[in-house]
Amino acid sequence: MLQPPAETPEPRRGDASRRAILDATQALLLEGGSESISIRRVSQRCGYKAPTIYHHFRDKTGLIDALIEERFADLYERLQRVPRRAEPARYLRQLARAFVEFGLENPSHYALLSSPRPDPEKQPPSAEAARELVFGALREVAQRGALRTPDLESAFQLTWVVLHGVLSLRISRPSYAWSDDLVELALDVIDRGLLGKETVRS
Repeated sequence: MLQPPAETPEPRRGDASRRAILDATQALLLEGGSESISIRRVSQRCGYKAPTIYHHFRDKTGLIDALIEERFADLYERLQRVPRRAEPARYLRQLARAFVEFGLENPSHYALLSSPRPDPEKQPPSAEAARELVFGALREVAQRGALRTPDLESAFQLTWVVLHGVLSLRISRPSYAWSDDLVELALDVIDRGLLGKETVRS
């Protein structure tokens, strides 16, 4: 008589089990949104029983929060690697380029970051840190009198809208013959919209 497949050994309660649980959660979120997540379904997907999942995460909300925070931390780390420039406008452009590169290199991560969350008002710490990094660059541009609007939130939203448009289309339609210069042209649009002058390509 065939025996049911054994669960992944319980002693692996360290990084390997946590990683498997988070990866299973991300797959389920991308397939069906937060409503598709339950401890039972995550358990079936990753092979670890509920006690192991609760060992790492207090509940479903804690599990989703941990995953979202991890992905934003990946993005924040990428943005932090952008070297500071003497010219704030150039630094802002480099941050925007790094954001796009992160999304193109990690399409499943980006899809998760841009998907609706159970509590949209609750921002992960790394999301707030990444946002403040960009706002800091916008403030420096504004302090030099180079920003066309005094409203930093509007400037941030313009940047986000343009970059998300490029990313979402590139990711959803990978077979389309996208222009090699598309990203730089999008950055030019942001430069002209925010700075009201010719581009600061670098």
